[in-house]
Amino acid sequence: MDEEILILTQEQLGELKKRFLHGSRLQEKSYVRLSDDRMEAWMYLAEPSGEEDGYKIDTLMEMLQNEGVTTGYLMPRLTAMCKKGVYQREILVAKGKPVQEGEDGYYEYFFSPDNIKTGPAIREDGSVDYSSMNMLQSVRAGDVLAEYHPAVAGEDGYTVSGEVLKSRPIKELQPLRGMSVERRENTYYAKSAGKIEMKNGNIDIRMLHEIPGDVDLATNARIEFFGDIEIGGNVSAGVVIRAGRNLMIEGTVESAEIFAGGDIVLKRGVQGNMKGRVRARGNIYANFIEQCNVNAELNIEANYILNANVKAGNRIIVRGKRGSIVGGKVSALGGVEAFNLGNSSEVRTIIHAGYEREIYDRYTKWVEKEKEIKEKLEDILEKMEALIKSRQFQGESAEGSLLMLNSKKDEYFKRLDEIGEEIGHCLKHIEKGRGARINVEGKSFKSVILSIGNYSRQITGEEQYATYRILRGEIVLEPYREMQEEEEAAE
Repeated sequence: MDEEILILTQEQLGELKKRFLHGSRLQEKSYVRLSDDRMEAWMYLAEPSGEEDGYKIDTLMEMLQNEGVTTGYLMPRLTAMCKKGVYQREILVAKGKPVQEGEDGYYEYFFSPDNIKTGPAIREDGSVDYSSMNMLQSVRAGDVLAEYHPAVAGEDGYTVSGEVLKSRPIKELQPLRGMSVERRENTYYAKSAGKIEMKNGNIDIRMLHEIPGDVDLATNARIEFFGDIEIGGNVSAGVVIRAGRNLMIEGTVESAEIFAGGDIVLKRGVQGNMKGRVRARGNIYANFIEQCNVNAELNIEANYILNANVKAGNRIIVRGKRGSIVGGKVSALGGVEAFNLGNSSEVRTIIHAGYEREIYDRYTKWVEKEKEIKEKLEDILEKMEALIKSRQFQGESAEGSLLMLNSKKDEYFKRLDEIGEEIGHCLKHIEKGRGARINVEGKSFKSVILSIGNYSRQITGEEQYATYRILRGEIVLEPYREMQEEEEAAE
C-alpha cells in the first residue's frame, strides 16, 4: 500500500486525504463537505503558503456555490474564517432549515368518553365484578363538555442546496354535533342536565332519571321514564320500572317487574321468588340471577344462575370458577357458556342452545298454511280463466262471479305475503341458531338435560371440560373450546 501511495499524483493524494483525513493537519487542500441529508455544509481551509494572501469572503462563497450550497449561509462564521485565519479544521458554514411539522386539530374532552358504557372488571378467580360497570355519566346544565384546539400550520424547510422540504398537510376536524349541546366559538357546553353519550364523534345529552336511594312500594310503586334510569339502592318486591333506554341498579332487586329498551345492569343481582321479571331489548348484566324470569334480546351475563327461567336472543355467559347454572331452564339462541352445569345434588337443570322446538313447529305450520293457500289460489285462478274463456261473463251473474273470484284472489295474495313474512322470521331465527354450542369449562353433573335445536341429551355421569354440539343428528361431546375459537374456526 505504501508503494502505491508514493506513485499517486499530488491531486490524487489530496482527494484521498479529503476522504479519509478530514480535520487532520495533513490536509493540504481546502474543501467543502455536505452532510448526507444536505442539511449542513462544512468548510475546511488549508493554511496558505507564505507567499499567498489570506482567503477572501468572495473566494469562500465561490467554493460553496461550486459545491451546490446556495442558501443557509452562516455569514459571521465565514467572515471570521477570513479575518482570523481559521485553518486546518472543519467549520459549519451553512445550515438548512428543518421542517416544522404542523399539528392537526383535536378535541379536549372534560368528561370521560372511554368510561361510558365500560365493561365489567374480571376478578382473579375469573368471575365478573358487575359493580365496576359504568353505563351512565351525568352532566349538569352549563358544564363545559369539550374544547376544540384548531390545527396549527407547519413550516416548510430547505436544504443548503436550496431544496424545499414540504411539511405535511394539516387536518381540521368537523364541529361536534348533538342534542342539548351548545357551541360558543371553540368550546362546547351542556344546555341541560342529563346523561352524556358519545357516538360516532357526536355528543348527546339525554334525559336521565336518578333515584339516589331504595325504591319500594311506599315511595315509588311505578317508575316510567323514556330516557335512562339510575337507581342508587335496592328495588323491593312489587315495584314496576320501565326505562326507555338503559337501566342501572346499584343494589339488589327483589320480585319486581323491570323493563329497559336498552341494556340493564344489576350490579348486585336479582332474587325474584319466581315472581320477578326482568326484560331488556339489549343486554342484561347481573352479579346473580335467582328464582326469576329473565329475558334479553341480546346477551345475558352473570356470575351464577340459580333456579331461574332465563332466555337470551344471543348468548348466555356465566363466568368464573363458581360460575354455575343450577336448576331451572336457560335458553340462548347463540349458545350457552358456563363453568359448571348443575351440581353434586343432581338438581334437574335444563340447558338449551339454538332455536326452540316451538319455532320449528311454527315454521312447519306456516309452510303447510302457505301450501293450502296456494292450492286455493290456483283453483280460483283456474275458475277465473275458464269463466273468461267461456265468454259467459257478459251476463250479470257471470260478471258478479268474476268480481267475487277476483276479490278472493286479492285476499289470498295478501295472505300469502303475510305468511311469507312469518316463514322468513322463523327461518331467520333457525339460521341464527344453527351451529349453536354449549360450552362447559368445569363440570356437567348428572341430571342436567342438554338440548340443541331439536335434539336433546341427559347427562348420566359427570363430564368435564366439554363442548357439546350437533353432529350427524345427535349431541356429541368434544374437548372444550371457547366461543371465540369456534367463531375463528367457522370463519
